[in-house]
Amino acid sequence: MRRYFLLDFCCAGRRTRTGFRKNGPLRMVEALRHMKLPRKKLQPSKRREAGKVITFDMDIPQLDAAGRRIRVYLPPGYDSSGLRYPALYMHDGQNLFDPETSYCGDWGVGRSLDALFGRKKTKGAIVIGVDNGGPERWKEYSPWGVPGGTGRGKGDSYSRFIVGGLKPLIDRKFRTLPGREHTGIAGSSLGAIISFYTLLKYPGIFSRAGLFSPSFWFARAEAAALLKNAGLKQGARVYMDVGTDEGDQKDEYLADARAMSALFSKKKKIEQRFVIDDGGIHNEKAWAARFPAAFLWLFEGL
Repeated sequence: MRRYFLLDFCCAGRRTRTGFRKNGPLRMVEALRHMKLPRKKLQPSKRREAGKVITFDMDIPQLDAAGRRIRVYLPPGYDSSGLRYPALYMHDGQNLFDPETSYCGDWGVGRSLDALFGRKKTKGAIVIGVDNGGPERWKEYSPWGVPGGTGRGKGDSYSRFIVGGLKPLIDRKFRTLPGREHTGIAGSSLGAIISFYTLLKYPGIFSRAGLFSPSFWFARAEAAALLKNAGLKQGARVYMDVGTDEGDQKDEYLADARAMSALFSKKKKIEQRFVIDDGGIHNEKAWAARFPAAFLWLFEGL
């Protein structure tokens, strides 16, 4: 007996995805009436649980900046779980979660964490993204100076905002695990520099840092001095990576990252993972590809 599998309907006498041939039955409905189809219970569709991103605006008095956008990713099941979660503070918030708000593509942080959660690789985390200040980005993310400029940047003030303003608010508003062992900071390029600075400046607040393609080239001596003299606590973890094709300054990026990795390796209280991405370039797509593995290592066991 010939079997027919109904996938969609079309006019009789024409080839369709149903499997009916050109000279097949004239009336599909009549043909189906006389077919005995097995009855199966409808199975609920399997939909991957997804986290959500909420936003709010916050003044940054340390930078004399009003209404800065803060984006907070909450893991799948947050509303009903009652659990507390590790927290990861990140910069360039416009580029973290949504391609519509990004400059040239986003990291897909929420999508990556949802996928890891679905594969039971993580129990979830809260990610806080702070939008950058546009033309003020260089100053805000540099604790030392600005290339071609004079005076110091505002990076120290920005770090004080995260530690003294943003983190206390996040810990009150959301179910974080507020201790240093569950708190990290991460960013790319200049965002990696301010993450590096904040980790070393506030070791009692942060114990984990993700440094993606760090731009040490404009302040090598200052960064090295900070690391050498930093008073660190046991249990710090630092993930650092660099691509081999980071643009016009690719050789400097690679050499600087290797040199800083060597300095990190001399600090007994820091556990380090250093990754060289062959062919990796200086953009969000490259950092997005490396983010999941970096996150899993930084928050391993949490």
